[in-house]
Amino acid sequence: MSFGTYARRVRNQDLPYGLRHTSLRYAVERYMPVGYHATWDYITSRAGRIRTDETALLRALDILETSREARLAEMAAFALRRTSEKRDRRTLSAGEHRYRHGWRWPGPDAHEAMHQTVQTLWAQRQRLPFPEVPSLVTLDSTVADCVQTYLRRGGALHPDHRDILRSCLADLRAVRFDYRSPISGALTYFLQLRKMAELMAHDALPLVRRAWHGDAERIAEVFLAARGQMTYLPRLHTDEETRAWIAGVVVARHETWVAELHGQVAGFAALDDQWLEHLYVAPEAQGHGIGSALLAQARKARPSLLNLHVFQQNTGARRLYERHGFTLVALGDGDDNEENLPDAHYRRRATAEPRQPEPAGGLNESLTCAFPLALADDVRTAVGVMPIPGHCSATSFEVTVGEDRVTVPERIYHPEPTSEALSALPPRPAGDPALPLHPSPRRVRPAAPPRPDHRLTGAMGHPVRGATDRRVRRGDRGGCPPRA
Repeated sequence: MSFGTYARRVRNQDLPYGLRHTSLRYAVERYMPVGYHATWDYITSRAGRIRTDETALLRALDILETSREARLAEMAAFALRRTSEKRDRRTLSAGEHRYRHGWRWPGPDAHEAMHQTVQTLWAQRQRLPFPEVPSLVTLDSTVADCVQTYLRRGGALHPDHRDILRSCLADLRAVRFDYRSPISGALTYFLQLRKMAELMAHDALPLVRRAWHGDAERIAEVFLAARGQMTYLPRLHTDEETRAWIAGVVVARHETWVAELHGQVAGFAALDDQWLEHLYVAPEAQGHGIGSALLAQARKARPSLLNLHVFQQNTGARRLYERHGFTLVALGDGDDNEENLPDAHYRRRATAEPRQPEPAGGLNESLTCAFPLALADDVRTAVGVMPIPGHCSATSFEVTVGEDRVTVPERIYHPEPTSEALSALPPRPAGDPALPLHPSPRRVRPAAPPRPDHRLTGAMGHPVRGATDRRVRRGDRGGCPPRA
């Protein structure tokens, strides 16, 4: 039976109370966003003594239904957005897929539910025997430090732990357990660890995604609420004009990104060419790293150059930009903005890696050089000392980059080794295969095996009895005469 059927049984006062209590358990089995036991513990702890109190039983069902309705509304909006994105051939990111289908409590009480679930899992984890897995000890201690700080701060993740938690969660997701290996005993332990890390991430870290026209209403609310706190700004437009401008210009014409926290848009950033036109965070969500996440996405979208204007009186935003590597370019008097208020122009450029001069020629085993990242695929790992007997020196040569020895192709550098340097090299060790005198710089793919003719073979590749090749029978392509 469905969730709605069990919910109606819980509310049916004509049924025995024990059956209504059992129906609530079955309803939890149909909808358990943080797991069965964690969901049951949360709704019963908030509702009260549901075993004997009918009011508490109905209150627990209301908590569960509120979260389920929020989940259904969120997934309905997600389906509409994905329908629109598929027309533009936009794919779903792996981060959003985990956010939509991972451990997370939707609804207005999302923070309380996930905070209590982390508390419960942490108490259970302390009673579990610690598995001696040397490769995961460091990861366990790092995540445990984040969990303890999160619980000690009352469900607030420390700002320094945001990037650490993202990195640890990626490492935990990459762990694969083999039941035949000694690590299999750590399965329950580290599954709980990963669940706690995922709950903290979904509670404290926003999901940054591209906006669509369905987000315009919420973006306008964030814009109006954020600017409402800036008491120094004059009111130039009505709310209706602002909403129309958000839908028709900001979302429709700019590259707009939104930060979603607990299923609601909590901030947005709009990019136009090399300019960050707007970045606003809802007042109730400020101080949770949403502005930093949006700014990081803007830097990722414009890695080479990014400009922005900010009001000089907005000291908090100016500190945020300077913390993320933006430098002050100029101070304006406000003649070029609609509010006629003094502003500041900030800019961030990509830092270029230092590059040493190219070698003039010859061999030098201690040579240190730097090459652009665009040529990283052309660098091949060197084996032994270059050049070795039988290797064409005009194809590649060996250099030292940091602590690695690599071979740089000839289209980057053209060294010309001397005969004295070649004659001074030690002989090739026994069993070392000889290299061609003139290796080709381009790798040649081996010829693909011929495809089987499915007209002559069955499903398993066996010949079909009585099958004939029509090309041979016609004799018009293979040069064979037709059969009489």
